[in-house]
Amino acid sequence: MSTEQQTAFFKQTWFLGGLAALAVFVLCFFAIDYVGSPDEPQKPEVEDVVIATLQTNEPLITIARQQGWIDADATEMTSVDAAEIDSIGQVFSGSNLQSFSEFRYFVSVREIPAGAFAHADRLKDVVVPAGVVTIADGAFADCPALEDLQVDTANTHYDSRQNCHAIICTWKGKLMLVVGCKNTVMPDDVRYVAPQAFAGCTALQSVAFPERMEEIGQEAFRGCTGLKEVTIPQGVRFVEVGTFMDCLSLQSVTLPKSVERLREHAFKGCTALSTIVMPKRFPPIVENAFDSFTATVYVPDGQLNTYFRDKVWKNFRNIKELRGDAN
Repeated sequence: MSTEQQTAFFKQTWFLGGLAALAVFVLCFFAIDYVGSPDEPQKPEVEDVVIATLQTNEPLITIARQQGWIDADATEMTSVDAAEIDSIGQVFSGSNLQSFSEFRYFVSVREIPAGAFAHADRLKDVVVPAGVVTIADGAFADCPALEDLQVDTANTHYDSRQNCHAIICTWKGKLMLVVGCKNTVMPDDVRYVAPQAFAGCTALQSVAFPERMEEIGQEAFRGCTGLKEVTIPQGVRFVEVGTFMDCLSLQSVTLPKSVERLREHAFKGCTALSTIVMPKRFPPIVENAFDSFTATVYVPDGQLNTYFRDKVWKNFRNIKELRGDAN
């Protein structure tokens, strides 16, 4: 190869090499820019339909006006308006909403915070949006008229399976009931009841726990003034703080052999409590769980003295033996 040919060859090689290097640099630049600046989450696309009017849901229109979700003189709210809202705070707390199936259109909402619907005294039903991933304890506390809870079927964190009229999620690999109402029927595979799940549900008259229930959270049934009788299933070790506090109509409680402690204020304010059935041979620890000792306590055969010697249980002057054996 001549000198001129070699020179042309090297020039061509350098030129092609330079182009390749430039191409690699450009690709790296865009790759770094893509990794360093990911796309912002896209809000879900929604069909623009009217979800509420002054005639169908005046309380919602009023709140939407106050919050600036719609114009101050608007008479209707659309699904697009609702989809723009990503936080509800406590704007529905104490509201006079009656039915809130329109909540399903609030597709950008990720959290229902504590007290979000607290004291919404007229609220009967609600549908939780598909995007919600967090429901705080007490989000629906003190909603006495609540009778139906549903979760949008597209939600992957919560559901209302088996038409249970409750909100269910998975916690520690097992099912937990997060919020209930007067019509709730707990699915058999529920193992936990969340704190304040039924708090203030004054219309609740009875509750049937699954046999393998493991834990009932603090204040879970606080203020359930219509509840008259409770049987806590075997497996529950603690009656937590304030679990049945201010259940004014509660007359009878049957505790399991598995119970170890009755925590503070567990039965505080249960002024109608007249019967406590205790099939456990050794008295569970009581941490200021009662504010009166007028109830009759039924204990296993031969265990009267065991309970009378206990520093707390001895305050129940009327202790009787159960017939049959208990271990």
